[in-house]
Amino acid sequence: MSAASYRRDHDLVIFDVDGTLHDAFRWWAPIIRRGVAAWGEREGVAIPEFSDEFAESVVGMKDAGVWAPFLPEEHKHRWADLKSVVLPMEIAELHSGADHLFDGVRPLLATLRERGRKLALASNCRQPYMDAMCAGQGLGAATDWQFCLDSHRVETKTDMLLRAVEAAGAERPVMVGDREPDLEAARAVGMPFVWRENPRCDLGADSEAIWRGGVDEFLGFLALV
Repeated sequence: MSAASYRRDHDLVIFDVDGTLHDAFRWWAPIIRRGVAAWGEREGVAIPEFSDEFAESVVGMKDAGVWAPFLPEEHKHRWADLKSVVLPMEIAELHSGADHLFDGVRPLLATLRERGRKLALASNCRQPYMDAMCAGQGLGAATDWQFCLDSHRVETKTDMLLRAVEAAGAERPVMVGDREPDLEAARAVGMPFVWRENPRCDLGADSEAIWRGGVDEFLGFLALV
């Protein structure tokens, strides 16, 4: 379906976070590179070099899918140990005072709430990262519900969508995301999907609409302009 024909009065908008609302790519590559180097030095493990593009390819994935790719094959099972080194660096960055949300996200969320839409977050992160995102980047105050892999009755992103619909009592929800897990979760619950266009994958043909980042563009999807 084209963006022009996609005009539904959704009562709940569920957003993925990294790559959709939050521009993690402004800081992720140097932090994971620094964290992996620190872990490798501590453990006496040689870490293969990797490109920024490789680092960015894991954003939005879940648990081992984020951390294991940076480790040599014989150490991939130690991904949680690597995470314990890098996570404090991530949290510090999110609380640094720098605004890492994509341009237009803050006015978009404010406008959606002013127009009576309920807003939820659904992210394949754990609670400490979500807390830092909510407090450090202000997404807690800007949305109504925030779901992650540590949320009650949640094991997958599909569960997050179900919990968000329950919390809002929504009848016409829509999922907005940038990566394959977002689309898969939306389809699992029969929910329309808006793809946040990006160079890391191409979900345009499988989406109800493509969002290129504009505020008025997104409001148009919901027939609010």
